[in-house]
Amino acid sequence: MGSRQVGLGFRIFIIAMAAAIYLGLGALGLWFAIPPGYASPIFPASGFAVAVVLWSKGRAWPGIWLGSCALNLGVAWLHQDLGGRAVLSALGIACGSTLQSVAAGWLLARGVRNGWQTLVVERDIIRCMVLGGPVACLVSASVGMAVLFGAGVLSWAELPYGWWNWWSGDTLGVLVLLPLSLAVFYHHRPLWRGRLATLVLPMLIALGLVGSAFFTVSEWEVRQQKQVVQGYGEKLAQLLSQRFIAHQEALSALRRLQEIMPDMGYEQFDYFTRITLEDNPDIFAFSIDPAVPLARRAAFERTMALKTGAAGFEIKERDGQGRLVRAADRPDYVAVAYIAPLEKNLPALGYDIDSEPVRHEAIERARALGTPVVTAPIHLVQENQERIGILLLHPVRPLRPPSVSDPGWAGFVVGVVKMDEMVRIALGEALPEGLALRIEDAQAPAGRSLLYRSGEALADAQAWRKSVAMADRTWNFSLVPTPAFLNSQSHWMALAVGSGGLALAVLLQILLLVTTGRTAVVEGIVWERTMELHAKSEALQDRHAELDALFRLSPDGFVAFGPDDRIKFANPAFRKMLGLGDEGPADMAGLDRLLWARCEGAGPCGIADFFEGEAGHKILTLKAPRPAVLYLLGVASGSLSVPRILYLRDITRETEVDRMKSEFLSHAAHELRTPMTSIFGFTEVLLNMEVDEATRRELLQIIHRQTQWLIDIVNELLDLSKIDAGRGKDVQIEVFDLAALVRATVADSAADAQQRPWLLDLPDGEKPARADVFMLRQALVNVLSNARKFSEPDAAIHIALLEEGDRLGVAVTDHGVGMTPEELEHLGERFWRADPSGQIPGTGLGIAIVMEAMKMQGGRMEVRSEKNRGTTVTLWVPRQGRGAVSGGVAV
Repeated sequence: MGSRQVGLGFRIFIIAMAAAIYLGLGALGLWFAIPPGYASPIFPASGFAVAVVLWSKGRAWPGIWLGSCALNLGVAWLHQDLGGRAVLSALGIACGSTLQSVAAGWLLARGVRNGWQTLVVERDIIRCMVLGGPVACLVSASVGMAVLFGAGVLSWAELPYGWWNWWSGDTLGVLVLLPLSLAVFYHHRPLWRGRLATLVLPMLIALGLVGSAFFTVSEWEVRQQKQVVQGYGEKLAQLLSQRFIAHQEALSALRRLQEIMPDMGYEQFDYFTRITLEDNPDIFAFSIDPAVPLARRAAFERTMALKTGAAGFEIKERDGQGRLVRAADRPDYVAVAYIAPLEKNLPALGYDIDSEPVRHEAIERARALGTPVVTAPIHLVQENQERIGILLLHPVRPLRPPSVSDPGWAGFVVGVVKMDEMVRIALGEALPEGLALRIEDAQAPAGRSLLYRSGEALADAQAWRKSVAMADRTWNFSLVPTPAFLNSQSHWMALAVGSGGLALAVLLQILLLVTTGRTAVVEGIVWERTMELHAKSEALQDRHAELDALFRLSPDGFVAFGPDDRIKFANPAFRKMLGLGDEGPADMAGLDRLLWARCEGAGPCGIADFFEGEAGHKILTLKAPRPAVLYLLGVASGSLSVPRILYLRDITRETEVDRMKSEFLSHAAHELRTPMTSIFGFTEVLLNMEVDEATRRELLQIIHRQTQWLIDIVNELLDLSKIDAGRGKDVQIEVFDLAALVRATVADSAADAQQRPWLLDLPDGEKPARADVFMLRQALVNVLSNARKFSEPDAAIHIALLEEGDRLGVAVTDHGVGMTPEELEHLGERFWRADPSGQIPGTGLGIAIVMEAMKMQGGRMEVRSEKNRGTTVTLWVPRQGRGAVSGGVAV
């Protein structure tokens, strides 16, 4: 349960880490984007996504989805468009980004296998870049464009550019950031740790230079776009001002006509304005609006009815529902008396423009200033459609001088201008498609200042703005590029610089990867070769050390001769054999003379002849520094430095063993022949001669004794054969009471020895020891048998149990013939007997068997003897829980 919790926590950490880093890198990629299409030359989050999916073995894909979804929702929120369409688009784009990273991981795992973890082979590097970049990045671009098109964000015309921009940004993001991310993820590995400084620092410098160049060119292009927009704006403002001035001039001419001919007829008014209206379709109407005091209202209405032919002419205003009704009584009115064209503007006849707040405000300003004025934006009452217009008001002065009761303002000449038509006619083809023009009245209240608007503006970063005086008011002009206009402008240079620079950075990165990869391969080969050489060197050193140790520790002698026959090496055993110190013969001839001087022979050894043809050998008998027998063998080594080696072996012991074997066979044959001869002879007597019963019984007793002797010899030979063959394999060490064993063995031997006195000196209680009970009992029996055989019949045999340190001993003391020091030196030799006369029966094998048996079970035999005074044999064995007693025999 604990491991599962740890695994879940680690996976949550991976997902959160992937989401956070993807979000940050995605924001960095959008920071590189060029409005309005968000054309970014690189989207580094795509490269990180592929790397983290590979590194986490697919566990991090939910983090990619979360990071992409959060990024796109954040973009929508910044643009204040966080609606249902934006949410669905963000979810779809996140699915495409996640699917792309998983697809890239799948492609690399199968196309490159484990090569993506190292990127040291050119083939793996190219495949990793191609499969993870251009191929896998087809997924996100295709899914993202399909989602945006389905959501209505993009049109068919925008799909090719958008898809290319998306694919190229993702591709460069993978090509640039995939190796960098792998270097960070696998920084603990020696290969990537060495690459960090080589790869990351140059790439950061390259990316910094590319980013600087990209932003520099982007800023230059933005300035160029602003200059283009500014140029259009200045031209538009100039054209519109000229158009406005032309209308002002036309209205001024009408004002002068009214001042000269205050009583002109309707036909004259219509004739004067017709040509101007035909030439200026943006002027909706011209009108003459006299000032009418309440006292003259009735007369004014009758007069205008006669002039216009409208029997029901009256001064009107609009009620609360917007209907034209008779104007209420007021001190004075500014009523429409003449208007052209009349047919389209009949409802406006008699309308009191002073009854409407916007017009009233303009009338008041005109009276105060005495100059032409312009109204704030108004909705034209003549149009059924929603249309914005303005009124140009020129105050009309009477030719008579003013009086106190009459301020001198006869009324106003008014021109009704349709703003959209005026802008269209004034600008003509000067306003290109993709620029959003907005004209606002600076003095108008908020929400009612708009005079004209065209297109949907994207942002005002590249907008041009200017304030222009129009009569007595100020109009604010703003020209803002739309997405269509910005897309039509040249930002390919920035993209080319960014994409080209990133492509060069990618090539640099590939070059660095290839270089470091080759370096790693070479270093790996060098390392392997170095390790091989090191291993071989160590093996050679070990071999040399082994050979040197063998030569030095070998009991055999070795002498190596160089090509010039000088001695290059001689091991210690050689020097010991010949009794040499540090000084010795220097060459083969000197060694030959030395051996000649110390050997039993009539001439030189002829060492040089050993190396001619097949290896030669010889056996030498040394007289000095000690008697010894040496076996010499010459070997041609085949080495250039030491082509010849002389091998010397001390075979003195083997020679002695051969001698002893011969003696052993001679003794064995002799010992066996003696009882066999007696048995054979007395048997023939019994078979071929008639003897009395006493003689026959005596002869049978002799045969029986000789047969028993023969059996003892055979048993002792078999015991020695077992000891030589087994050498400890059949030894069974166990814990037992040594005192009890001694008592039992002595009791059995005393019964066989009839009335011989046995003196036991054994302590009370148990004395635990460790040994092979059977072998120790056999050894003790042999010692007791020897003591009995070499003692007088009535001589006592003393048996004592000794304790000394970590060992226990059984001492058997007799008072027999004893042995001299010279005889003690041969003790243990097989078939050697202290009494060679043969009067005392025995084979000379008993003590040899005892000594070998004590060695095999970790014990020891000690012998002390004096001639004609007796012998003491002590058998030592370890106490319980103690180590083995130093084996051998002590005399």
